Order: sequence, then C-alpha cells, then structure tokens
Amino acid sequence: MTKPDAASHLDMAHPCLEGKKRRCGRPTPYGTEQLDQHLLEVAASLFVKHGYAGTSVDQIARKASASKQTLYRRYPSKEELFKAVITNVTACLLRTMAETPLKDPLQELKTISRLMLDFVLRPDALGTYRILISDAYRYPSLIDHAIENINKPFHANFLRLLKAAEAAGQIGAGHADSTTTHLWAGMLTGWPMKQSLFGLNPLEDDAARDAFFEQAWALFLKGVGAAPA
Repeated sequence: MTKPDAASHLDMAHPCLEGKKRRCGRPTPYGTEQLDQHLLEVAASLFVKHGYAGTSVDQIARKASASKQTLYRRYPSKEELFKAVITNVTACLLRTMAETPLKDPLQELKTISRLMLDFVLRPDALGTYRILISDAYRYPSLIDHAIENINKPFHANFLRLLKAAEAAGQIGAGHADSTTTHLWAGMLTGWPMKQSLFGLNPLEDDAARDAFFEQAWALFLKGVGAAPA
C-alpha cells in the first residue's frame, strides 16, 4: 500500500477542499478549476510543513508536478499564492456563514459558532495561523490580507446574527455590538486554539469538544440576557 502524500491528507482532513485527479491535454474550465484546487492544496501542505519563508515556488511546482509558469500565471508571487491559500482554507466556512438564514438567528449563531470551533482546531487552520505568527511580521501584507479576508468576514457574520437575535427579542437590548462579538469569539476559540498551538490536544474527542462548547454557549447566553427557552 502506498503512503498518501500531504496533499491527499489535506483532502481527507476537510471536505471544503476537493482534491481531483488531473488529466492530460488542454484543460477544460472544470479541469482548470481542478488544477487550481490541486495547486492550492499542495501549496498549503508545504507552507504548513516548512513555513512561509522555508517554502519556495520551485518546491510547490515540483510537488504539484506543474511548471513554475503554471503557478506564476495564476499567482504572480509566492506572497500572492499564500494569500490564495489563506482564502481557500476559510472559503467553505465563510460561504456557509454568509448563506445562513435569519429564521432563528440565535440558533443559527450557535450552529456556525460550533463550526467555527471545529475550524480553528483543524490542522491546516492551525498551521496557517502558526505561519502568520512566525513570519508575517516580515510580510505585513499577509496580516492585512488575513484581517480583510478572514477576521472581518467572520466578525461581520457573527455581528449580523447577534443584531438579528436582538431584533427578534432573543437577547437583551444593547448586546448586539462589536465588543460582544469579540468577547464571544475569544471565549469560544481562545483557550482551545492556544493549547493546540502549543502542541497539546485540549479537546481530544467529539464528546470533549461538545461539552466545552455547550458550557461556553450557556455562559454566553447568560451574558447577553437571552430569553428563557
């Protein structure tokens, strides 16, 4: 049995990335999309393994069995390629958040918050965060990109649901603001992410993760004055 490579592992790790086999010949639009996804998956695996500074476009091209010209046609620099990797890692969750209906905003907030907890503990998300911590001070545009394309959209979607919950009378007046959104995100992800970045496994199974989330959610509901169920 052959050992799967890192890119294949990333495909299995999260369903938002759909690894596909490449075909020979002139790519169709669908084939081009497959190739784009393949390149991003390979780049992600190498960035996570070697860091931003330790990964070259040559390495990515060799691992992806592609030419440097193929990469540069899509991404004019390694920096632009890494930005695309960041965007790709979060695309599925952000799309789910943006499409969240407002029929029961408090329940929808709970649902996407649980997805958020799972997301920040994914190996690829943690690896990307480590890169931003270790290398981004030398490449400030990477942080700017992460803020604009990850932090702000996450924050905006949480705030949108909080405001809808307030309008529906599900939480107390005056709690649907940016500060509450930051506090909830910090309570939800701060400790688990910090422990995971240290190489620990604080929520080692689904039961532990569920228990942590439910306790955090109960505290949050008390803080925002949620109406009794």
